[in-house]
Amino acid sequence: MIADQKIGKSFMGALAYNLKKLNHKDSSKRAELLETNFASLDFELIKKEIEVIRRKRPSLGNYVYHTSLNFLHEETDKLDNTKLLSIAGDYLQRMGFTDNQYMIFRHYDAEHPHIHLLVNRITFDGKVVSDSNNYKRSEALLRKLEKVHELKTVQQSKFVAVQASTQNVKVFPTGSKFRRSPKKDEIEMVVRTGQASNKMLVQEKLSLILNQPKRSMQDFIQHCEAEGIDLLFNQATTGYVSGITFFYKDFKAKGQALGGRFKWMEIEKKLDYEQNRDRKIVSEANGRTKARYGDHTPAGNGNPGNGRRNDITTPVPDAEKLIELSQSDSANNEKAGYDNAKDGETGINGNKTSGLPETASANTVSDYSIGADWHDTGNGIQISDDEDDALKRRKKRSNGR
Repeated sequence: MIADQKIGKSFMGALAYNLKKLNHKDSSKRAELLETNFASLDFELIKKEIEVIRRKRPSLGNYVYHTSLNFLHEETDKLDNTKLLSIAGDYLQRMGFTDNQYMIFRHYDAEHPHIHLLVNRITFDGKVVSDSNNYKRSEALLRKLEKVHELKTVQQSKFVAVQASTQNVKVFPTGSKFRRSPKKDEIEMVVRTGQASNKMLVQEKLSLILNQPKRSMQDFIQHCEAEGIDLLFNQATTGYVSGITFFYKDFKAKGQALGGRFKWMEIEKKLDYEQNRDRKIVSEANGRTKARYGDHTPAGNGNPGNGRRNDITTPVPDAEKLIELSQSDSANNEKAGYDNAKDGETGINGNKTSGLPETASANTVSDYSIGADWHDTGNGIQISDDEDDALKRRKKRSNGR
């Protein structure tokens, strides 16, 4: 599923675009109005209703939220109007639109199924739904909705969704600079077997150990070894340490391979470490690791892989804890005000919210950037321009004359 979001100033312009689709000259391509809370479809009456709400926030310019939700052509048969309304209701509610004027249209002028959501950001009581990090929040939400509504996942997203239980979907950021995301086969293994890969286990164990600030080097090494993690430091004859490698069962990975926060230069910041004082402790830890793993200890040997074992019996770590840990070093931005709805409450279309968990918060990924052009997705999906964009182009052409 792909969302093409636009925030603008012309509700009536965007409405005219959708009403025009309702009256398409080709009857097979005529759009449908699936749901609205406006009293009438008369253009002038809608305009009056909009103006009543706009007077509550006269200084707000970009008050229009116009988004299309686009689906793969191969999923057409499963997407009847009831299903699309359920998806639209979940999407709008989780984006914060729970008390707003809205319209939901289904368009038929493209090869793929798609719906348009036209919403007034100003609520009936005069509040404004935040647009902070709306692209990032939308992408995380789409991955959840794909799981909840059994749709195919869009691989280009920087978020992946994992079915933590029958009624609980969790989203993992896949672009975090602090923690390497699970690979596709790891995610599939978790979903299929309920068992975590060794890589994920090492990430969680190290995160818990490093959450305790200013451990001594001795204490850090002892806690790692107690958790079954052996350490190999890249130590020069002078005692200087320039890197670290972790060993766990048949899994081996350098710190960078686990994520930025597991590199030695980041770990060192969290420890009470002094090169001359601790060089012997480091050397002794290297000796134990080499004795245990032998020829697998030199860099480049061993089994880097993805840390999977066919005989692993360790249960999957708590999914919510994994997500919290993956975010632990992200910027602690103020949470955007969009999670007004609670699970199980009546949705914007009168449906329940399917027990969806809360949408990923604004600080899920610190290096996230969604400036991508979704018009070419590799899935054969072409997203039509909204009227606002077309008007802008005509104005530019007119000004150039």
